[in-house]
Amino acid sequence: MTEAAKSKIKNDKEKRVDTILNKVKNSVNYCYNCNRCVNVCPLSHLGVFSPRNLINDLAFLPLEEALENNNIWLCLTCGQCNTYCPMTNQKEGVHIPELILELRDITSENSLEYEKMLQCETHDGIFPLLTKIQAENPLPPDKLDFLNDTTFKTSKSGPLAYFVGCLPIMEQTLYRLGITYTNSAKSIIGLLNEGGITPVVLNEKCCGHDILWGKGDVEIFKKLARYNVDLYRNAGVKTIIFGCAEGYRTWKYDYPKYIENFDFEILHYSEFILKKDILSDIRFPQNLDIKVTYHDPCRLGRMGGHVYDAPRELIKQIPGVELIEMKNIKEDALCCGVSAFSNCNEYTRILRQNRIQEALDTGAEYLLVSCPKCLSHFNCYLQEPTLNETQKDLKNKIKIMDLSTFIGMILLYF
Repeated sequence: MTEAAKSKIKNDKEKRVDTILNKVKNSVNYCYNCNRCVNVCPLSHLGVFSPRNLINDLAFLPLEEALENNNIWLCLTCGQCNTYCPMTNQKEGVHIPELILELRDITSENSLEYEKMLQCETHDGIFPLLTKIQAENPLPPDKLDFLNDTTFKTSKSGPLAYFVGCLPIMEQTLYRLGITYTNSAKSIIGLLNEGGITPVVLNEKCCGHDILWGKGDVEIFKKLARYNVDLYRNAGVKTIIFGCAEGYRTWKYDYPKYIENFDFEILHYSEFILKKDILSDIRFPQNLDIKVTYHDPCRLGRMGGHVYDAPRELIKQIPGVELIEMKNIKEDALCCGVSAFSNCNEYTRILRQNRIQEALDTGAEYLLVSCPKCLSHFNCYLQEPTLNETQKDLKNKIKIMDLSTFIGMILLYF
């Protein structure tokens, strides 16, 4: 690389940092210390992180000192603060999660911040590594083996696609949890087939959610976004449906920020199934008597366009299945405690414990989720070897399952 090219890269980066710092300064000016963000932030209750302290420090201290006082890598970016901030709306305001993302972007190469980030990573950083390998390798991973020897109908081109995401990779990597993640994909494809729809299913790469939100690596994220968008455009896809809350959020809100002329229709599968009224033509078993409760994932709810009603309506359309709501739902749903495969620690363990207890209090047999991360971390809590005898009994009282997998189980798709 020539010196001129290096100089241009350096100048472009400096301009980007200046732009982000100006956005940060503008956002903190909206805060007038009402303390509502602190009252609802799950980590504030545990004394781990305070959004208000971060805002105050950013407003009055140099950036380096503000970052030294506040560990931005601990924030779960769950969006609960945005819900209650009186100075934040869709277009302007403090927007803590977005501010955290911007700060992670411009500081991830700082040695001190990088060390903080590494301390927050889980699973020895295997998932960011796998994501980087996908971004740098011109060929995608072969993830569709789970469709071999099945009767599900899929296509390589057409107007409607289903994004499988990282389910096959999670199944291979988190094998000790005993979760067949790809059953979610089979259920969604099966439901589409029931409606006479043959979806496009491709060997796409990771959507990039974790590398963006967990590590602030915008360059790797953009490589993944460009690859995936080109892949679906070349296949003639116009509409993409998702079973993963994080994939849905990433394509619907993050991709358009980095991809020009982004023109895909992005839907959660529950929205699409209801739109096409597919369940009305499906014959369900008539002898069901099952009580379930439903957990709203952050990336589908507060941070993902407020998709609250569609998953619940799917549940209500299944004969013999009763939905019992937890105390905190929709905008007030408690976070599962882990974001982007980071911050799985003794503090966020309390958040998982609290949410599972809420589910148990309903008397439901199943806690249904729509996010593979929530599915993983709730199940991981129930399998901890450090649980006492009383806690170990929880596994016999409630089962934690992906919503689409639950439907597929009832319909005997696998």
